[in-house]
Amino acid sequence: MSEGRQELAARLVVGLAGSMLADAERAWLAQWRPAGVILFHRNVPGVEPLRRLVADLRSVLPAGAEICADHEGGPVSFLQPAAGRPPAARTLGDIDDPDLTRRVHRETGERLLSLGLDRVLAPCCDVLTESRNPVIGARAFGADAVITARHAVAAVAGLKDAGLRGCAKHWPGHGGSAVDTHRDAVAADPDQDPGPFDAALDAGLDAVMVGHLPVADGRPPLPLDAEGLRDLRDRVGSGRLILSDDVSMGALRAPLAQRGVRARDGRDEGLADPADLPLAWLTAVADAGCDRLLLRGIPWGALSMEDDNGGVPLPEHPPAPDLAAPGPDAAVYAEARRRAASGLRLAPGDAHCLWLDLTGADRLGSAAGLEPALRTVWPRLDRLDAAAPRLAPGRTYGALVVSTHRPLTTAAAALLEPLSAALGQALVLGHPSLSGDVTRLLGPGWTVGALRDVSAADLAPLGGLA
Repeated sequence: MSEGRQELAARLVVGLAGSMLADAERAWLAQWRPAGVILFHRNVPGVEPLRRLVADLRSVLPAGAEICADHEGGPVSFLQPAAGRPPAARTLGDIDDPDLTRRVHRETGERLLSLGLDRVLAPCCDVLTESRNPVIGARAFGADAVITARHAVAAVAGLKDAGLRGCAKHWPGHGGSAVDTHRDAVAADPDQDPGPFDAALDAGLDAVMVGHLPVADGRPPLPLDAEGLRDLRDRVGSGRLILSDDVSMGALRAPLAQRGVRARDGRDEGLADPADLPLAWLTAVADAGCDRLLLRGIPWGALSMEDDNGGVPLPEHPPAPDLAAPGPDAAVYAEARRRAASGLRLAPGDAHCLWLDLTGADRLGSAAGLEPALRTVWPRLDRLDAAAPRLAPGRTYGALVVSTHRPLTTAAAALLEPLSAALGQALVLGHPSLSGDVTRLLGPGWTVGALRDVSAADLAPLGGLA
């Protein structure tokens, strides 16, 4: 094995296929000695399996390697079965009580530390300036830089109280994007405010994650921009880690293709399978200057084994979180959800209720399992999604529930408008843009209440919805 490839491998943080360490994965980790492992929902069926997996990883990873996860709260709570589902960042930003934010993150940090993790990839310091952002949404504390900075600092304080490392993300700011970098490239956003990142780093974070975002027009995404990374290094100092977001994301395909580097799948957009990435792909990102390169799987093709066994494939359809079973709860999580729901004015009634559920097949989880809870308030509930049968002809609805992790589409809005009565009450669950979109769509005769996450735990404080 070449010394250069070994040095590259030592900067990778890789993902695993399942909840147990496969023999081939163990052999790869032992041979290539990466900087760490990142855990996803597919790796975490519960507390004890996670502890066993972490112990197994410790036995093979090199000293100093980190085990980390995206567990921000709300829609990105990938360790939910073992660590519970903290309230979404936007829930905390809307309540705007920094002490509550600190206590929530202290609880999260203590839980993750007890499960054997070293670092959580949080908080998000993105400012949601694009209300219909499809990937940040409720992951941002707010649409205002001052609020976002205030709660980023509180989150860092809570993680430090617990003794868990964090990471500010996604520099230079993903909140102004109308495109998901998992799929495709985005344009530069000169209006993103760096204040929340500076505040979080000043509060004691030792790491910042760069998104696949250019710092200016005509520049490549930052993980490929050596000049931009040097500027960031000057800004944050030499003692902090600079991590690249998952380097299998679709936003890197076009700029790497311009350099003659393509994944073996030949596609032009969407996530690439890490096994399909050539060595030149990883080298291009590493050469630009990030200290750590995140990867949702193992790059079996780029860094092969001495006894090549083809590797362990990632699941084609990995399990998504069960939104009806949010995992072990905490008193401070429940407090935040109760305070978020306290201003809602929703009354059970006899009106027909239409539930437009757009979460099906979403990697962040399907809300279908929430139907029994919703029926306790609206027994005359009709659920509509892409796979549902046609609704009763001529029926209009005086109550509405909309659940989605993403912005409301034009097609979904066109479904709702002719079905809605002149007066009614609506509850929207998930993306922050839903409140405004549904209010405009339904008109002044409707009251619209909003929760920033889609889970049974968030419904529970409404009374009768548990």
